[in-house]
Amino acid sequence: MAHAHHSPLRPLHVVVAGGGIAGVETLLALRALTGDTLSITLVGPAAQLHYRPFAVLEPFTSRAMRRYDLGEICDDLDVTHRRDALAVVDPVERAVVTDSGERIAYDALVLAPGAHASAGLRHAHTFFADADPGSLHWIVAELEQGMTRRVAFVVPPGPTWPLPLYELALMSAERAREMGIRDAELTLVTPEDTPLGLFHGAGSAAVAERLEQAGITFAGSTYAHDYDGRTLALTPGGRTLDAERVVALPVLSGPAIGGVPSDLGGFVHVDEHGRVPGLPDVFAIGDATTFAIKQGGMATQQADVVATLIARSAGTNIPEPSTRPLLRAMLFTGDGPVYLRATITGGESVVSTASRHCPWWPPHKVAARYLAPYLADRDESGRTTARRHLPQPVL
Repeated sequence: MAHAHHSPLRPLHVVVAGGGIAGVETLLALRALTGDTLSITLVGPAAQLHYRPFAVLEPFTSRAMRRYDLGEICDDLDVTHRRDALAVVDPVERAVVTDSGERIAYDALVLAPGAHASAGLRHAHTFFADADPGSLHWIVAELEQGMTRRVAFVVPPGPTWPLPLYELALMSAERAREMGIRDAELTLVTPEDTPLGLFHGAGSAAVAERLEQAGITFAGSTYAHDYDGRTLALTPGGRTLDAERVVALPVLSGPAIGGVPSDLGGFVHVDEHGRVPGLPDVFAIGDATTFAIKQGGMATQQADVVATLIARSAGTNIPEPSTRPLLRAMLFTGDGPVYLRATITGGESVVSTASRHCPWWPPHKVAARYLAPYLADRDESGRTTARRHLPQPVL
């Protein structure tokens, strides 16, 4: 890594763009690895960290998605918070420009703005975890009352994280069973060859078993390309599926940040360490990148790698980071969670496991080295005011 250019009379200034799971994990990791030796600025328009993995529960309970005040988190970590969106990166001047026109200089820059989500299947109900996940409640209510019998759950083509759709399907099936509805026809339509194919092997097999037990038809290697409100058109083969309701995940596109090399979908190019090619001391992590797996736990591992590299460039004596990720996921089923793990090589799993007991600690939905214990501490204390305290990382 090229060393950041900074004066010995001032601390290295790190700018983190994006206040989601990846961005906050970066803040926590940097503080844990370097103490107070860095100057850090968080740039992002959000006022809260939305803990999206719990959004799938909203249609089935009165429990709202967890949200954490970013101002309090920044106060905890002695981080400057700029409530503004990143517009352009100027690598020559080593500065970012925000939507409001503010220029913020950096010695190291971490891009974690996430991906853009949009509806990809007309007439379907698109499940937006950030916007209004509880809006799906009306379809659940129709199932409960027997007003709707045939529901299709659709994974779109392209980069995505399909697990939430499996959770919605499994919990819908469990709710129908609880209400005594025996003739519901639920179908999961996905381009994947096998259920949750990222967990190739034992993990995928365990998910397939849960789908079968729940009576959910798995339509793999299948793309849904049109829905007229009653019939879902599928390819290949020109097949159709009768569906009174369709629930679809959104289509993702990259942030297409000015001055940053991206692919045709707007996703930022990165190497295995999260470095952006051609831009010294600029990194990108999470859903905004070309890395195929769009999952919070993977994003936090990327954040830890980048934070370690920045800490080393700032003079911290720590080992080089490992870049072999471990995919961990908690699958809500309506009948207790299933915990999945897979070793990832080249963007694909090589071995996976499934268990009814959580193999990581704390047992958060996102298995993050620093974020999980930090949020567990906030949840346990129930505090709404900031406190300068960082729990020790455990997994």
